[in-house]
Amino acid sequence: MIESKDREYEFSSSQNSLIEDLANKMRFVSYFLIVIGIVVILAGFVSLFLTSQGLGVEGFVQGLIQGIIQLLIGVWTFNAAKAFRRIVTTEGYDIENLMGALGELRKLYGLQYWLLIIALIVIVIMIVSILFFGIIMGVMGG
Repeated sequence: MIESKDREYEFSSSQNSLIEDLANKMRFVSYFLIVIGIVVILAGFVSLFLTSQGLGVEGFVQGLIQGIIQLLIGVWTFNAAKAFRRIVTTEGYDIENLMGALGELRKLYGLQYWLLIIALIVIVIMIVSILFFGIIMGVMGG
């Protein structure tokens, strides 16, 4: 008995063209985000030496956090672009490569999702605090 290897679905040339265009644009964006992340991290380090400007440690921490987030988004975008590119450059693994690309996008959007959730929680806490202290100050006649 001869075993036949089941071939996965192959995207058409027009579909591959669309996927390749997406991968190229994602790669460009990833390079930009990685560079921005590195620049912001470096700016954070520079702010350590600008204590006379009132930045110091706060600017360092802020730059480090923002830079790392940009760097992560850039790296995960780059990895997703590579996975999408593999769909075009390989045969027999289109679905597997597509799932890998979607996994990378899931990481990227998972990070952004949680950052937005945290930001919304902070905003709600700030609004509640402002209202609470406003009411307290009003009651106290301050």
